[in-house]
Amino acid sequence: MGHLRDSIHIDAPVEKVDKFTDDPHNWPTFMEGMGAPDKVTGDGGVGTEVEFTVIMAGVRLHETSRVVEERRDPDGGSHVRFDIVGPMPAWQTWDLKPENGGSLVSVEMEYTLPGSVLGKVADRLVGEKMGERDIHHGLENLKLLMESSPS
Repeated sequence: MGHLRDSIHIDAPVEKVDKFTDDPHNWPTFMEGMGAPDKVTGDGGVGTEVEFTVIMAGVRLHETSRVVEERRDPDGGSHVRFDIVGPMPAWQTWDLKPENGGSLVSVEMEYTLPGSVLGKVADRLVGEKMGERDIHHGLENLKLLMESSPS
């Protein structure tokens, strides 16, 4: 089982980042390895299901992400949790907090790669590093999109 966590400051208001990341059709524009949704059921809130294909180490995995928690905080921040079912079961959270006139975006993910004991060893050696890189690049992509587009 792998565990990833990363965050980034984005010079854009939480409302703008939240609106963009709430729409599952936008996810592949910044999430590394994620294809366009095959099917979206729901409006992005709790109960929304998104079927998609992700490519990890050259392997195509068909996954379904389900929004299981969504919260708007009094300070203007937000929290969303997804459960992911498929060949690589996982959970993922996105937390947005107001910070210095912009947004602090934090992502946390726990996942299990398919495979045998050898696969678990490979996860520790390679999978975790690839996951860290993909999460970080996804956050950098989101930062670029949010900071370069008009409010």
